[in-house]
Amino acid sequence: MPNYSVSSGVYTFPFDTFQIQARKPQRDRYGRIFAGLEILTPDGQGFLATGHGDLQSGRFRGDLARQAAKRNSGDTLAIENAVMAVYLAIREDPNVAEQLPAPSFQSAADFIRSVAPPGPAVVDGLLARGGLYSFAARPKTGKSILLLNLAIAVATGQPWLGRQVARGRVLMFLLEDSPRTVKQRLESMCPKGVPEDLLIHAEPFRLAEENYDATAKACRGAALVICDPVIQASEVKDWNSQQEVRDTFDLWRRLARDTEACQALSYHHRKMAGDFGDAMAGSVQAQATVDGILELYRDRNLQSTERKVTFIGRDWPDLVDEVVALDTATLVWQPRGSYAEAKQAAKDGECQARAAQVLELLPDEAPGVTRQEIEDHTGLSDRHVREALEALGESISRTGLGKKGDPHRFHL
Repeated sequence: MPNYSVSSGVYTFPFDTFQIQARKPQRDRYGRIFAGLEILTPDGQGFLATGHGDLQSGRFRGDLARQAAKRNSGDTLAIENAVMAVYLAIREDPNVAEQLPAPSFQSAADFIRSVAPPGPAVVDGLLARGGLYSFAARPKTGKSILLLNLAIAVATGQPWLGRQVARGRVLMFLLEDSPRTVKQRLESMCPKGVPEDLLIHAEPFRLAEENYDATAKACRGAALVICDPVIQASEVKDWNSQQEVRDTFDLWRRLARDTEACQALSYHHRKMAGDFGDAMAGSVQAQATVDGILELYRDRNLQSTERKVTFIGRDWPDLVDEVVALDTATLVWQPRGSYAEAKQAAKDGECQARAAQVLELLPDEAPGVTRQEIEDHTGLSDRHVREALEALGESISRTGLGKKGDPHRFHL
């Protein structure tokens, strides 16, 4: 550990080519240490970099190191390592040491009475005030449009995905799409004008301990807060790190509870397939921390403008998978019933298409053609030919005994 001195709440750490001063370090409720750091010349007279943040954050350390390197052409790695050494030293300092409370137990009856009831619904049977939800999908699947549909529905009190909605104020952090794209989408979705209760923040933004109180104050009174995407609003450096991912989602959970607003976060799928949140990129904490996950998928059983929607939540019943279709003129996702029905309809449609293909091949009169000849001419498999003939039923005629020397032949 480096040697350091403390005076009036300022911790001074001397290094060979610079010194670091940490002003009034404080430990938050999660044990993280925040401080105002100043990187100075060795004599303490010249400023090389300054900032306030989580000393354990790789992004914070990197930002300080890059600032200092620009001013004195220093070694960024040496500065990052020095800031980490400062963090480790302060962490062990008894004046800021973490005080771990003893466990406290209460009766189950008292516990039940102390827990607040669920918040009122924002979307009936799905999204509630004070809840934290992820909307996950692969890029370019339509989740940003779906979230914008949700925002307009809540701001106007109109149904969303066939569900009743409680009208309220909506705040959106739109951190990925360009302002021009957002403007075009809003104009398509709201030809008569956008609702007054829909407010947008389209500038860079990161939710952190330093701006948490100010963000909570700005979000109070909202029924719904949307962040699209959460990756742009976090300080996570490694999305496979359980601690970093959980810390980020915990901040949004606190925001949901403290403001009593529903929080909807846009999140990305990885390339591999998966069900029940398994396709979500990065640490499993992205699935575990939220109250519910709504996922959007392309599917080979659906049309190009249709998507499969799945639901999984700790307080939700087993909701059936659904299908939504995009109205390309209004950019609104419309409900189209259950996925099971759509899948069966697609299967039936394929069978009908194969039956039509076989029907076109059949001659008008006997002796007709065999199944093997149908396979050779159409390229269909034996199973598909059998299914097509069964679908045609009594509309076609059959000759032959079906034996090896006398196979069945089919004609109109």
